[in-house]
Amino acid sequence: MLKTNAWLSLGATVLLALLSANARGQDPRMCFPQPEPGPAALPARSVFPRDPMSDLTRSQDYSASRASSYQPQGGPRDNIYVPPTGEEVTLADIQGPGAITHIWTTQRCGGRDLVIRIYWEGNAHPSVEAPIGDFFGVAMGVNAPMRSVPIQVTSEGRSRNCWWNMPFNKSARVTVAATETLKNRDGKEDDGALYYYIDYRVYPKPIPDIHYFHSRFIETDPPARGKPVTLVEAEGDGHFVGVVLGSRNRVGGWFGEGDDIVTVDGKVAMLGTGTEDYFCNAWGLDQPFSSLYHGAPVMEGYKPGHRLSVYRFHILDPVPFRKSFKLEIEHWPWISPIPNSGRDYYSSLGFWYQKTVHRPWLRLARIVSNGPWDPDKGRWHVSGALEAEDLEVLSSASSAQGNPRPGAREVKPNLSGDRMLVFDSGGDGQFSLAVPAEMEGRYTVKVYYPRAPEFGVVGLAVNGTPVGEPVDTYLRKNDLSRPLWPARVHGFPGVALKKGRNEFTFSVKDKNQRATGYQVGLDCIVLEKEK
Repeated sequence: MLKTNAWLSLGATVLLALLSANARGQDPRMCFPQPEPGPAALPARSVFPRDPMSDLTRSQDYSASRASSYQPQGGPRDNIYVPPTGEEVTLADIQGPGAITHIWTTQRCGGRDLVIRIYWEGNAHPSVEAPIGDFFGVAMGVNAPMRSVPIQVTSEGRSRNCWWNMPFNKSARVTVAATETLKNRDGKEDDGALYYYIDYRVYPKPIPDIHYFHSRFIETDPPARGKPVTLVEAEGDGHFVGVVLGSRNRVGGWFGEGDDIVTVDGKVAMLGTGTEDYFCNAWGLDQPFSSLYHGAPVMEGYKPGHRLSVYRFHILDPVPFRKSFKLEIEHWPWISPIPNSGRDYYSSLGFWYQKTVHRPWLRLARIVSNGPWDPDKGRWHVSGALEAEDLEVLSSASSAQGNPRPGAREVKPNLSGDRMLVFDSGGDGQFSLAVPAEMEGRYTVKVYYPRAPEFGVVGLAVNGTPVGEPVDTYLRKNDLSRPLWPARVHGFPGVALKKGRNEFTFSVKDKNQRATGYQVGLDCIVLEKEK
């Protein structure tokens, strides 16, 4: 009966609504009554929400102040001058308990012309030490805009804002100092002009469970072959909150096939899938962009010499550690099938909080990237090798059009000396090299043959005598292989050599049925004297 009455009541309501709509000239078929909105039932214990906007409605339990570059005597030039001689200039010396909440700076020089340092609680070593541009989110000394939650840079990269919260209980001291590049600018006084605000809070009592803000700059140039690059390393009890990475290309092409590796308290906790993936992008990086927690303010391209700056801030997903933290990344150019084989320049600036001030680290004495750029830095050679491209060509004959001679080709990063000798036989050809031996005797001859889809089957003769079996240097190419793979070593023992010049003849008259050509690549030769 109750259900029937309810339906009758609803029906009467609908009927009245339809009649009312009809009276107003509306189509009664388009009307249906809606309930009056209202909040759901409250929980048993209601908690006042905590967010930046609602916090503005509550009493603020601190005093606010600012240290800045204003001129006490008045006048429009509210700046300081940073001397090019390198000594530290104190921007703020604040007594606690308190917290730095905002830093703004602008200057006419580049992002790696100044170093910013912050000292907590009267310590003699800094807990923050970084080029000023990197600290404000943009690496490589480039002035570029970016917009994230903790850092915003505007005015073509010249107006820098930082919103990291940096608490302290006793004191905070902020300094800047000139680097070598400021010394070598055009000498204008304005080059050392710095304008700044450092906004801070002072609290009535010490901060419980305080975690100190840390940031350390690291350069790696070149990376160690076979080992990943260390971007961030910390000891203590805290949490990791972000990194700014800089890179400059030496190998050419996309540099970032390397995966990120996060180690927490000595245990590998996270393994990634690629450099751009860690920085929340995909399929490489093709243009500059910035967003709340990740971005690439600088992306010049993939050619040697081009620069990159990317950031990833773990504001919503900090990584806690109790004893230690390490963030590494593999250096892996796309052209290479071998991990940790790149030679690009890397810089990193890690951000983290921890309960105690970090132990002293090696002071930042100079910035490597401010020195001359060496495009060949990190070039390596097979120990004791004779580079094929440096040997004298005694003769050559090819059935390919134009009868091409052997020639050097540069391929980074996995060839000894970055180059190899390449020859196209056309299907019936050979060339001879003069190979010097220090003394007469029998040697194990090691020949380093690179592999590629267009490479054929190579025979070797030494002083007119065939040596060993022909070697197939073809490499099947698919989506996961590279156009050229590193050399494979082929050893030929018991080869008789004369003291002085020996004639090594390489012939290509056959190929794998899947090979696309009759070429041969020769990286280097190693002669090992047998006992």
